Amino acid sequence: MKLTSETKMFLGIIIGTLCVIGVAVVFLSQPPKPIEKSKLITPTTHTLGSAEAKVWLVEFSDFRCPACHAFADAVEELVTAHKDTLLLAYRYFPLPQHPYSQKAAIAAEAAGRQNKFWEMGALLFNNQDSLSDVTVASVAASLALDIPKFSADIQDPALKALIESDVAYGEQIRITATPTFFLNGVKLDVGTPDDLKQKVVEAINNTK
Repeated sequence: MKLTSETKMFLGIIIGTLCVIGVAVVFLSQPPKPIEKSKLITPTTHTLGSAEAKVWLVEFSDFRCPACHAFADAVEELVTAHKDTLLLAYRYFPLPQHPYSQKAAIAAEAAGRQNKFWEMGALLFNNQDSLSDVTVASVAASLALDIPKFSADIQDPALKALIESDVAYGEQIRITATPTFFLNGVKLDVGTPDDLKQKVVEAINNTK
């Protein structure tokens, strides 16, 4: 059967479209390329657990975010149960729609200068609905921080710059919400704290 020029053109369009779809399917079916550990965990990033752990979890979080608070217990449980096989890293990502979120991050970093980052973070989450300068001052006192040093540190522009650097990097890797987790450099799709625990435990078990 002799094909007309119109038929040949139509077939060419169909074949071309199928090729494009095929390439797209192959591309989308590929597992996401992990982000390098050195980019997700910087020298200034706060971490818990074993630095030698084969499994590492990075959280971009906001102390004023209710969802981050909802995941906090699961994150703590994971680190406590797997302190020798898991490394946890915290990155700041205060969202502009959350009042006081950047100030809370700065307060946590200031407490970190006195080795109380994680303790301050837990208390910020527990008081997230009433965060203010007064609340933060009360929390700092409860942690027995050097208050004059803490008060000076929260005014240090370097702390705000560090928070903004985390946010800029988060935006670069297309973070739009909190909490966002990366497991061994791969962004996780988790809807509940139990989802997170399951994926992390599976990763740990796969290293044994």
